[in-house]
Amino acid sequence: MLKSVRDVESNIMGVVKYYLVAYNAIQAVGWSYILAQLCLHYAHGGRPEGVWPALGRHVALFQYAAVLEIVHALLNLVKTPFLTTLIQVFSRVALVTVCIYIPDAALQWPVSLMIFAWALTEVIRYSFYAFNQFKAVPYVLGWLRYTLFIVLYPMGVTGETLTLWNSLDYIHRTQLWSISMPNSFNFAFSLYHFVLVALVVYVPGLPWLYSYMLSQRARFIKTSYADTTKKTA
Repeated sequence: MLKSVRDVESNIMGVVKYYLVAYNAIQAVGWSYILAQLCLHYAHGGRPEGVWPALGRHVALFQYAAVLEIVHALLNLVKTPFLTTLIQVFSRVALVTVCIYIPDAALQWPVSLMIFAWALTEVIRYSFYAFNQFKAVPYVLGWLRYTLFIVLYPMGVTGETLTLWNSLDYIHRTQLWSISMPNSFNFAFSLYHFVLVALVVYVPGLPWLYSYMLSQRARFIKTSYADTTKKTA
Protein backbone atom coordinates (compact mmCIF):
# COMPACT_ATOMS: atom_id res chain seq x y z
CA MET A 1 0.00 0.00 0.00
CA LEU A 2 2.81 2.40 1.00
CA LYS A 3 4.70 1.58 -2.20
CA SER A 4 1.62 2.30 -4.29
CA VAL A 5 1.14 5.70 -2.62
CA ARG A 6 4.78 6.52 -3.29
CA ASP A 7 4.38 5.47 -6.92
CA VAL A 8 1.38 7.77 -7.32
CA GLU A 9 3.28 10.67 -5.72
CA SER A 10 6.25 9.98 -7.98
CA ASN A 11 4.02 9.98 -11.06
CA ILE A 12 2.39 13.25 -10.03
CA MET A 13 5.78 14.88 -9.45
CA GLY A 14 6.90 13.65 -12.85
CA VAL A 15 3.88 15.22 -14.53
CA VAL A 16 4.43 18.49 -12.62
CA LYS A 17 8.09 18.52 -13.61
CA TYR A 18 7.44 18.18 -17.33
CA TYR A 19 4.54 20.63 -17.16
CA LEU A 20 6.90 23.22 -15.63
CA VAL A 21 9.54 22.45 -18.26
CA ALA A 22 6.97 22.98 -21.03
CA TYR A 23 5.57 26.15 -19.44
CA ASN A 24 8.99 27.75 -18.94
CA ALA A 25 10.24 26.71 -22.38
CA ILE A 26 7.17 28.21 -24.09
CA GLN A 27 7.57 31.44 -22.13
CA ALA A 28 11.30 31.60 -22.98
CA VAL A 29 10.54 31.17 -26.69
CA GLY A 30 7.73 33.73 -26.54
CA TRP A 31 9.82 36.40 -24.86
CA SER A 32 12.75 35.64 -27.20
CA TYR A 33 10.43 36.40 -30.11
CA ILE A 34 9.29 39.65 -28.46
CA LEU A 35 12.91 40.69 -27.80
CA ALA A 36 13.95 39.90 -31.37
CA GLN A 37 10.98 41.81 -32.83
CA LEU A 38 11.71 44.81 -30.62
CA CYS A 39 15.32 44.91 -31.80
CA LEU A 40 14.22 44.50 -35.44
CA HIS A 41 11.67 47.28 -35.03
CA TYR A 42 14.40 49.77 -34.15
CA ALA A 43 16.93 48.28 -36.57
CA HIS A 44 14.48 49.02 -39.40
CA GLY A 45 14.03 52.62 -38.30
CA GLY A 46 10.90 52.13 -36.20
CA ARG A 47 9.81 54.74 -33.71
CA PRO A 48 8.76 54.33 -30.05
CA GLU A 49 5.09 54.98 -30.80
CA GLY A 50 5.06 51.96 -33.10
CA VAL A 51 6.32 49.46 -30.52
CA TRP A 52 3.06 48.70 -28.70
CA PRO A 53 0.94 48.43 -31.89
CA ALA A 54 3.51 45.98 -33.27
CA LEU A 55 4.21 43.92 -30.15
CA GLY A 56 1.37 44.61 -27.73
CA ARG A 57 -0.70 41.50 -28.48
CA HIS A 58 2.34 39.25 -27.99
CA VAL A 59 3.36 40.97 -24.76
CA ALA A 60 -0.22 40.69 -23.46
CA LEU A 61 -0.43 36.97 -24.36
CA PHE A 62 2.73 35.93 -22.52
CA GLN A 63 2.32 38.35 -19.61
CA TYR A 64 -1.28 37.34 -18.93
CA ALA A 65 -0.17 33.70 -19.13
CA ALA A 66 2.21 34.45 -16.26
CA VAL A 67 -0.82 34.56 -13.94
CA LEU A 68 -0.29 30.78 -13.83
CA GLU A 69 2.84 31.47 -11.78
CA ILE A 70 0.68 32.75 -8.93
CA VAL A 71 -1.07 29.36 -8.97
CA HIS A 72 2.30 27.57 -9.11
CA ALA A 73 3.50 29.42 -6.01
CA LEU A 74 0.18 28.95 -4.19
CA LEU A 75 0.28 25.18 -4.78
CA ASN A 76 3.98 24.99 -3.85
CA LEU A 77 4.88 23.68 -7.30
CA VAL A 78 7.83 26.10 -7.22
CA LYS A 79 9.99 27.53 -4.42
CA THR A 80 9.35 31.19 -5.28
CA PRO A 81 7.57 32.99 -2.39
CA PHE A 82 3.86 33.49 -3.07
CA LEU A 83 3.80 37.17 -2.06
CA THR A 84 6.78 38.04 -4.27
CA THR A 85 5.17 36.27 -7.22
CA LEU A 86 1.78 37.88 -6.62
CA ILE A 87 3.18 41.41 -6.49
CA GLN A 88 5.43 40.99 -9.52
CA VAL A 89 2.84 39.33 -11.75
CA PHE A 90 -0.01 41.63 -10.68
CA SER A 91 2.05 44.77 -11.36
CA ARG A 92 2.99 43.60 -14.84
CA VAL A 93 -0.53 42.48 -15.72
CA ALA A 94 -1.77 45.90 -14.56
CA LEU A 95 0.78 47.66 -16.77
CA VAL A 96 -0.18 45.59 -19.80
CA THR A 97 -3.83 46.45 -19.15
CA VAL A 98 -2.90 50.13 -18.93
CA CYS A 99 -1.20 49.91 -22.33
CA ILE A 100 -4.19 48.15 -23.87
CA TYR A 101 -6.76 50.71 -22.72
CA ILE A 102 -4.76 53.94 -22.53
CA PRO A 103 -3.15 55.00 -25.83
CA ASP A 104 -1.61 58.07 -24.17
CA ALA A 105 0.64 55.70 -22.20
CA ALA A 106 1.11 52.92 -24.75
CA LEU A 107 2.49 55.12 -27.53
CA GLN A 108 5.36 56.64 -25.51
CA TRP A 109 9.04 55.67 -25.39
CA PRO A 110 9.00 54.31 -21.79
CA VAL A 111 6.98 51.33 -23.05
CA SER A 112 9.95 50.33 -25.22
CA LEU A 113 12.25 50.50 -22.21
CA MET A 114 9.81 48.47 -20.13
CA ILE A 115 9.33 45.76 -22.78
CA PHE A 116 13.07 45.48 -23.43
CA ALA A 117 13.81 45.01 -19.72
CA TRP A 118 10.95 42.51 -19.35
CA ALA A 119 11.88 40.51 -22.45
CA LEU A 120 15.59 40.14 -21.70
CA THR A 121 14.85 39.33 -18.05
CA GLU A 122 12.26 36.71 -18.97
CA VAL A 123 14.32 34.98 -21.66
CA ILE A 124 17.02 34.39 -19.05
CA ARG A 125 14.66 33.63 -16.15
CA TYR A 126 12.44 31.13 -17.96
CA SER A 127 15.44 29.40 -19.56
CA PHE A 128 17.00 29.13 -16.10
CA TYR A 129 13.82 27.60 -14.65
CA ALA A 130 13.48 25.10 -17.51
CA PHE A 131 17.07 23.84 -17.11
CA ASN A 132 16.71 23.86 -13.34
CA GLN A 133 13.98 21.21 -13.53
CA PHE A 134 16.76 18.83 -14.60
CA LYS A 135 19.33 20.34 -12.18
CA ALA A 136 21.42 21.20 -15.23
CA VAL A 137 21.61 24.99 -15.32
CA PRO A 138 24.68 26.17 -17.30
CA TYR A 139 26.82 28.40 -15.10
CA VAL A 140 26.69 31.29 -17.59
CA LEU A 141 22.87 31.20 -17.52
CA GLY A 142 22.85 31.28 -13.72
CA TRP A 143 25.35 34.13 -13.72
CA LEU A 144 23.22 36.12 -16.16
CA ARG A 145 20.09 35.40 -14.10
CA TYR A 146 21.65 36.72 -10.90
CA THR A 147 23.72 39.55 -12.34
CA LEU A 148 21.86 41.34 -15.16
CA PHE A 149 18.96 42.16 -12.85
CA ILE A 150 21.27 44.77 -11.28
CA VAL A 151 20.80 46.81 -14.48
CA LEU A 152 17.52 45.42 -15.81
CA TYR A 153 15.42 45.97 -12.68
CA PRO A 154 16.05 49.76 -12.50
CA MET A 155 15.54 49.93 -16.27
CA GLY A 156 12.24 48.08 -16.01
CA VAL A 157 11.03 50.11 -13.03
CA THR A 158 11.88 53.35 -14.88
CA GLY A 159 9.82 52.23 -17.88
CA GLU A 160 6.96 51.03 -15.67
CA THR A 161 6.71 54.15 -13.50
CA LEU A 162 6.92 56.51 -16.50
CA THR A 163 4.24 54.47 -18.29
CA LEU A 164 1.96 54.82 -15.26
CA TRP A 165 2.78 58.51 -15.06
CA ASN A 166 1.89 58.97 -18.73
CA SER A 167 -1.49 57.33 -18.10
CA LEU A 168 -2.55 59.76 -15.37
CA ASP A 169 -3.82 62.57 -17.58
CA TYR A 170 -6.04 60.21 -19.60
CA ILE A 171 -7.38 58.54 -16.45
CA HIS A 172 -8.13 61.89 -14.81
CA ARG A 173 -9.75 63.27 -17.97
CA THR A 174 -11.98 60.25 -18.68
CA GLN A 175 -12.45 58.99 -15.09
CA LEU A 176 -11.59 55.54 -16.44
CA TRP A 177 -12.85 52.68 -14.23
CA SER A 178 -13.69 55.10 -11.43
CA ILE A 179 -16.81 54.95 -9.29
CA SER A 180 -18.22 58.14 -7.82
CA MET A 181 -20.64 58.73 -5.00
CA PRO A 182 -23.52 58.58 -4.43
CA ASN A 183 -24.43 55.08 -5.55
CA SER A 184 -26.45 52.13 -4.25
CA PHE A 185 -23.33 50.43 -2.86
CA ASN A 186 -22.15 53.55 -1.04
CA PHE A 187 -18.68 52.93 -2.46
CA ALA A 188 -16.24 55.16 -4.32
CA PHE A 189 -13.09 54.30 -6.24
CA SER A 190 -10.66 56.54 -8.09
CA LEU A 191 -8.26 54.83 -10.50
CA TYR A 192 -6.35 58.10 -10.71
CA HIS A 193 -5.56 58.05 -7.00
CA PHE A 194 -4.94 54.30 -7.08
CA VAL A 195 -2.22 54.81 -9.72
CA LEU A 196 -0.71 57.64 -7.68
CA VAL A 197 -0.51 55.32 -4.67
CA ALA A 198 1.03 52.61 -6.89
CA LEU A 199 3.73 55.05 -7.98
CA VAL A 200 4.53 55.81 -4.35
CA VAL A 201 4.68 52.07 -3.55
CA TYR A 202 7.36 51.64 -6.22
CA VAL A 203 9.76 53.62 -4.01
CA PRO A 204 10.13 50.96 -1.25
CA GLY A 205 9.19 48.18 -3.65
CA LEU A 206 12.38 48.26 -5.72
CA PRO A 207 14.80 48.00 -2.74
CA TRP A 208 12.71 45.14 -1.33
CA LEU A 209 12.81 43.21 -4.62
CA TYR A 210 16.47 44.14 -5.07
CA SER A 211 17.40 42.77 -1.64
CA TYR A 212 15.58 39.51 -2.41
CA MET A 213 17.47 39.08 -5.69
CA LEU A 214 20.80 40.02 -4.07
CA SER A 215 20.27 37.30 -1.46
CA GLN A 216 19.49 34.84 -4.27
CA ARG A 217 22.65 35.96 -6.09
CA ALA A 218 24.79 35.41 -2.98
CA ARG A 219 23.26 31.96 -2.56
CA PHE A 220 23.92 31.09 -6.22
CA ILE A 221 27.56 32.22 -6.06
CA LYS A 222 28.11 30.33 -2.80
CA THR A 223 26.56 27.13 -4.19
CA SER A 224 28.48 27.40 -7.48
CA TYR A 225 31.74 27.94 -5.60
CA ALA A 226 31.07 24.91 -3.40
CA ASP A 227 30.30 22.76 -6.45
CA THR A 228 33.48 23.92 -8.19
CA THR A 229 35.54 23.18 -5.09
CA LYS A 230 34.14 19.65 -4.88
CA LYS A 231 34.97 18.96 -8.54
CA THR A 232 38.56 20.20 -8.21
CA ALA A 233 39.21 18.57 -4.85
